[in-house]
Amino acid sequence: MLSPTPDPLRIAMNRVTFGARDTEVRNARVIGWPEWVGNQLGAPSGDDRDVDAHLKTQTMRILYNAPAAGDTRGIWVATDEIRRLNYANADLSVLWDVNARSGTVFSYTERARINQELAACTWIRNTHSRYQLREFMTDFWHNHFNIGKNENATATSLLPIYDRKAIRPHVLGNFRTMLEANATSASMLIYLDNWISNATTPNENYAREIMELHTLGGGAYYGTAAASTVPKGDNGVALGFTDQDIVQASRVLSGWTIQNSQRGDAGVNVPSTGEFIFIARLHNREAGNLLGVSMAASNSPISATSNTVIPGSLNNNNTSQGRKFLDILAAHPATATFIVTKLAKRIFGDSPPQAVIDRGIAAWRANQAAADQIAQVLRAILLDGTEIMTAPVTKVRRPYERIIAMARTTDMVVNAGTFMENYLNPVNDGLFTWPAPDGRPDANAYWMGTGATLASWNYLFALPNNEAFASRPLAAQSPLETLGSPTLIVEYWVGRMVGHQLSNAAMQSLVADQASNSGVPAAVKLNRATNIENAHRRLVSLIATTEEFSLR
Repeated sequence: MLSPTPDPLRIAMNRVTFGARDTEVRNARVIGWPEWVGNQLGAPSGDDRDVDAHLKTQTMRILYNAPAAGDTRGIWVATDEIRRLNYANADLSVLWDVNARSGTVFSYTERARINQELAACTWIRNTHSRYQLREFMTDFWHNHFNIGKNENATATSLLPIYDRKAIRPHVLGNFRTMLEANATSASMLIYLDNWISNATTPNENYAREIMELHTLGGGAYYGTAAASTVPKGDNGVALGFTDQDIVQASRVLSGWTIQNSQRGDAGVNVPSTGEFIFIARLHNREAGNLLGVSMAASNSPISATSNTVIPGSLNNNNTSQGRKFLDILAAHPATATFIVTKLAKRIFGDSPPQAVIDRGIAAWRANQAAADQIAQVLRAILLDGTEIMTAPVTKVRRPYERIIAMARTTDMVVNAGTFMENYLNPVNDGLFTWPAPDGRPDANAYWMGTGATLASWNYLFALPNNEAFASRPLAAQSPLETLGSPTLIVEYWVGRMVGHQLSNAAMQSLVADQASNSGVPAAVKLNRATNIENAHRRLVSLIATTEEFSLR
């Protein structure tokens, strides 16, 4: 018998996963919510064993023609093969080479393959990883430090490295460490133009976005006001930033670039590798006060709060200005408020409980130098209050989240498909495709428009029939006693996917549908396996379009 009301534990798990499976809820009930959270926050580095094994079996077709007759630019040969996901874990040198030589030695289809593989790996990890909280946070941080796929082909080609080194290792770790990993990643340096910032023309693009989008937030922006008029904290650091601060920040971050065959220091050209490098001759030494702190000395000592060690030239004293700036940003109270509030909205919805935000901010600041700072913030949010189980359920699932939730709650096995890269682009929810650095909107209204809703429903009906999703039959999962009863088959799958009764109108509509010739019982009477499976796919798709399933 279905519960008439939502299960508080399932509510909590849905809020920080891509959809809680009924088996996972039962396990969490046995071990307890604190233990479940602890297990999630203690995720080992890399993929869990089952996901790793599944990814190693994955293949996708790649197909392209040889260059047209008379085209002297390209020398690649025609290709049509089923290939493993070779680029997903490729080194930077491999991805850099494919990008640099696309259109000559390599077909542009090879470059496109890189992100097809990244998207497929993401769909699979989001669906099958047992460490769902880590996947949830990876999605959050990718959107926070967004890199739009179509803005720069080189930045896009290096996204697997960005995902593997600048995002995933840090999602539960220390924010200051993550901030520097982002600031020195080739994709971010290229996407926001800091790699071309130099002594004579410091580029202000990244300097603005690192303050407005990555740390302090737009609420801390004082515009054209004189920096001297911005109030300061007890430590003398300005509580907000101005256009003058953006100029100063562009100076302290100039010379942070990538190896791209340009002239380096001592007149020696650097190689073309895409690796981060600091080039002193490109560093502007005219920075003054930045956020109320003097940056005048280019060899200012690195702040004691910095806990990031990057080998090589980054530890050169000439980079200490930029690293000191990152220290200030990471420790700033506005950063704590901006990011914790954003995280609370991701978990709870447009109006998160203020008590949750307050606890999160306190934990953020108390664990400033801790290696597991972000995990401690999540502990405070998830364990130090009851809101995670008791606050109203209002957060709307994005189209992508709905698809993954349907796959998870029906135990579908997701396999790699080239379509995954661009599948949700029409509703602006394709992976790594939001063009602007602000990331996709995280407000309900954006995802509740009629067009987006109808498109989402179409996706939900199409995907169970896609070969990438259809390798595990749904019909075999239904208990035998449910197959001949419209009421029992609906209750079984609603219980699996939602966990409690839908509205009376929704339940009655589903039961009436299952009592028709389109339902599972009618297909069972015909005793045709294909009809029975198709009827199941239709039923779970209908459930996935309900209001209750649309919320997490």
